[in-house]
Amino acid sequence: MLTGCSDKKEYTNAVPADTQVLARFDLVAIAQKSGLNEKENQATKSKLMDALKEGMGAAAYKQMEKIIADPAESGLALNQPVYLFSSRGLPYPTLLIKVDNEEKVTATLEAMASEQLCKKPVEEGDYYFTTMTDGSVCMYNEGTFMLVSGTANAASKEVQTTVAKLFDQDAEKSGVKNKGFIKMEQQKGDITFFASMRDLPEAYTKQIAFGLSDDVDLREVFVLGALRFENGKISINYETYSENKELNAQLDKQQKAFGKLKSSLTGLFPASTVAYISMNIKGKDLYGILSENREFQNAFIGAERKEVKNFITHVNGEVAVAITDFSMFGIPGFIAYAEIDNDEAVSALKKYAMTSFIPMYAGKSGNLAYLTNNKALVASVGKTVEKSLTGAPFASSIAGNSFYFALNAENILNLSAINELSSYGEEFAMYRNIASQISFLEVKGYDNGKGEAALVLKDPKTNALKQMVNFAKQFTGL
Repeated sequence: MLTGCSDKKEYTNAVPADTQVLARFDLVAIAQKSGLNEKENQATKSKLMDALKEGMGAAAYKQMEKIIADPAESGLALNQPVYLFSSRGLPYPTLLIKVDNEEKVTATLEAMASEQLCKKPVEEGDYYFTTMTDGSVCMYNEGTFMLVSGTANAASKEVQTTVAKLFDQDAEKSGVKNKGFIKMEQQKGDITFFASMRDLPEAYTKQIAFGLSDDVDLREVFVLGALRFENGKISINYETYSENKELNAQLDKQQKAFGKLKSSLTGLFPASTVAYISMNIKGKDLYGILSENREFQNAFIGAERKEVKNFITHVNGEVAVAITDFSMFGIPGFIAYAEIDNDEAVSALKKYAMTSFIPMYAGKSGNLAYLTNNKALVASVGKTVEKSLTGAPFASSIAGNSFYFALNAENILNLSAINELSSYGEEFAMYRNIASQISFLEVKGYDNGKGEAALVLKDPKTNALKQMVNFAKQFTGL
């Protein structure tokens, strides 16, 4: 079966120098953690083979049988890191794998061609070329295999020319010299990745870029990450990275506007809270950064800008928001608290509540300003709740971070709005059963530009990937 190997291989020279998004997969670790090679899954393998035998021709089935017994029979070095990337010159998801045996790769593709999954590979100079039925381009030589997906047949010639050049690329001209790639290779995880912020979802990039100057080039900011399948959870460690010193100075300044959480407000929220978000804000520092951003300035005008300033500059400490329930129309009920150093913050909140399109209630309790859209919560504002978030499964993870977010899966399933969906029958019951295995999702932001996200499962002893495989077996009947 799959076994590890740490040697650096030439196939990585095919990584384009202008790569913007790249992920590395450790298939050895993933296979081990999935439990698919364990005795308890031999029956599942047998069922899969029986299904393949019924739907395949004899030659294709024989080749597939050999590959399942020993992945090396595919001709691909699946014991080496497998890469998936996209670049400016090759703007499609592209798979990069080391070739161990060119003849076996050809045999595998010819077996696929007999099943009309691709065309028969054709030798063109020092490489082989074929296209898949969906228009994807597949090319390989004695050391490198590339599958360029998402391409229309009309673009295949252009892609073929680009990939042929990458096959001949020297290490000095390739993406392996990219510092983002080098830092990614140093990360420890089952899947590691780096991406230019320009190519990440706008919802994410806006959060980081909001306090930066308008002339920042997001192509100079990378996000590095490492995903791990662990016992009881799936975790992702992430960090922002740039070689631009001026940009790094802005990121450091941005980070200094936030302090460390003490988790001092969790006792004010009920244990049934669905979602919780908190951060420690130095209001004056934060407003100073935001005021330098044109997008922020354009978002508020006149008296409105003054009220925003009055609120933000007088927040000094922890801010926490909890979603406590959802209506049947999907409207969340929430309550928010902020530690303040001046009553002007409360006045600003009250003015906001008065002009809101939906009923809002704002006020003060001790040194806390509050805002809620649930009138029933006003009577208990500032009072410690008997069954509070202090006893939540994620409560011990809050303190010490600059930012914290949690989504409680069990509380979501207990919502009356969710229970009303039970009439949707077996399909809903299936998804509910999957969700019932999850304890919570959390995202932590540290004070050094790094952070961690984790999906925590209720079974803390079994590897999360193995649990996912077991879920899949359960719902497919394998």
